Amino acid sequence: MTAWSKLLVATTRLLDLHDSGHEPGSPFVHVSQESRRGLRDGYWLDLGCLLLDYLLDVDFATNSAFVSQTRCLAHLREFYPELAHDDLGFVVNLLATPSEVHFRDAPPTPEVRDAFAPPEPDAGEAAEARRAMRSTKRTALIEKQSQTGQVRLTASGRQAVTLASQVEDLLYSEYDAAKVLAALARGDFARIPDITNQILLAIRALTQELRRVRENPTREGKLAALLDNERHYHNALSSIQETLLDARAQLSTPRLMERFADWREREAARHGEEWDLRMLSSAIGRVLTAIENLSRRLSELLADIAEGRIQSMGVVDFADVARGLLAAPAAPRMSEALVTRLMPFHVDVAMPRLAPLTPLLETRRAETSHAALVFDEAQDAAPEDPLLARFLEARGPALRARIQKAPLSLPEALAEGWHRFEGDDCLAQLLNTFVDTELLDSHLRVGIEARGFDVTLDDGRVVQAAVTPSLRVATPAAGTSPVNEDASR
Repeated sequence: MTAWSKLLVATTRLLDLHDSGHEPGSPFVHVSQESRRGLRDGYWLDLGCLLLDYLLDVDFATNSAFVSQTRCLAHLREFYPELAHDDLGFVVNLLATPSEVHFRDAPPTPEVRDAFAPPEPDAGEAAEARRAMRSTKRTALIEKQSQTGQVRLTASGRQAVTLASQVEDLLYSEYDAAKVLAALARGDFARIPDITNQILLAIRALTQELRRVRENPTREGKLAALLDNERHYHNALSSIQETLLDARAQLSTPRLMERFADWREREAARHGEEWDLRMLSSAIGRVLTAIENLSRRLSELLADIAEGRIQSMGVVDFADVARGLLAAPAAPRMSEALVTRLMPFHVDVAMPRLAPLTPLLETRRAETSHAALVFDEAQDAAPEDPLLARFLEARGPALRARIQKAPLSLPEALAEGWHRFEGDDCLAQLLNTFVDTELLDSHLRVGIEARGFDVTLDDGRVVQAAVTPSLRVATPAAGTSPVNEDASR
């Protein structure tokens, strides 16, 4: 994803809000996916971004002079050899045509509001006047001469290219840290929290990227990039830390404290804002804490890579593990480990559950950190399932009574219609009772029969498996201790 793509990703939904015709106060709050016009191949967008980048280079070299479209065409044909002049003309005309953007201004300062206060309006007019409506047509990115057709960037175009190129990266945040010292020297104390927040955004972005790499080791490209830039990241963190420690030390000097006291009084009289020196120290302290956390995460990741433990940091698909063990018996050494930890009924068929396997993973993770694994559950369903709760409350007693009479296999449960409830399809909820038997009764067990089944439901769906699970009431053998019985589950 290029810098231009990131800029568009960050602003596309704001454009959708600007273009929305939704009526204020409407109770219809759901949003459907917009169908955007166009060829959907990125051709015109790529031409426009390449043209803007080229015009910025020419702008620096020629001191904002106009450039002919012939030179632009020659440059773009390095990327698109068959590019037609008419295609370039269309892109130039589109970027040179302004479009009106409507927005609202923030309320004026107290001094301006009091000096130009009109007579008291009613409540509706007062609410509307707090944020005055404005609009601008300074949205053309290219300026085009009408006679010659030569082009150059407008102020908005130059700002757009600059914003696109300033994608936050920790490697360049050390220059932002120097701005804190500059703000202290000029007495611009109000800018310090904004500067530290920019550094925090870059640190948190890299911290989240490290977490995603640890949870998904298959992202080899990002992992290689982190390894290549590891030394630069440490140097940048050290430089930022030294600069901010110097800034925090200056906050305790008598001269700066006097300047801050004078500035605070002026701000209180001008804007009515109350400032405290601890606010600046706290803002700098948050960055220093984030630097320590990021440095520790980066060191742990590199240690895991060096010792070959990075693969154990990913999200484990326990369903896939269970299917693999059912398809082929495990190796003897693995079987012994599973028997020791899980106490299965048969060594040949072992079905691990999430609860016994979690301590194994946490033990391996604890070699470098005391923190447990963090699994990415952003795409999972909510932990509470109201339909499952209603299903168990309504049909649970009858289902337990049915299992008390005789074991209930999954094909039999489907044939008897246990997956239908309140006119809804509760196949997923029924399968949950076979996966987690404690949902129905703590004395239930799951039996596995080495025969497959193939069931076609009324709606045409097909449920099939190589083995047949069944729910039954546990009958502990003589001499089986409660501990062993519970572990076998």
